[in-house]
Amino acid sequence: MPSTTVTREVYYSQEQMYSLVADVESYPAFVPNWQAVRVRNRRDDSYTTDQVVRMGPVRHTFTTRTRTVAPSLIEVTSSDPPFRSFSLRWSFETAEDGGCLITLVSDFELRIRAFQVIGALLSADSIHRMISSFETRARALYGPPGAESHA
Repeated sequence: MPSTTVTREVYYSQEQMYSLVADVESYPAFVPNWQAVRVRNRRDDSYTTDQVVRMGPVRHTFTTRTRTVAPSLIEVTSSDPPFRSFSLRWSFETAEDGGCLITLVSDFELRIRAFQVIGALLSADSIHRMISSFETRARALYGPPGAESHA
């Protein structure tokens, strides 16, 4: 499967957006299709996570390994079925106006073609929806974007 890269500027700070994405345990509350998350083996800059995603009647559990460099980078990888390989790379940069430039690179290969419904979770459209869900979450937690939101 080809790599997908989405870049978007949001009007919240780099630290705020990094914190939202790093808080994987909260995903089921606001990220589409995420049902459950359990973090285990947490260390200073890495952790292992069991995740459950659902799309229609298809439900799948897989394990990811995450490496973080606060507040600029989150890398998520897996080789659990249905993936032959899976990586998400979030980067966060302070924009000139004080907001945050988010870049999300998704790259994966499925082991079995029958798991294409899982692949749909990582399509370009789904990646855009995922970033939008983080913007909506930021608005709910930090208020409307504005100069006071760049704290």
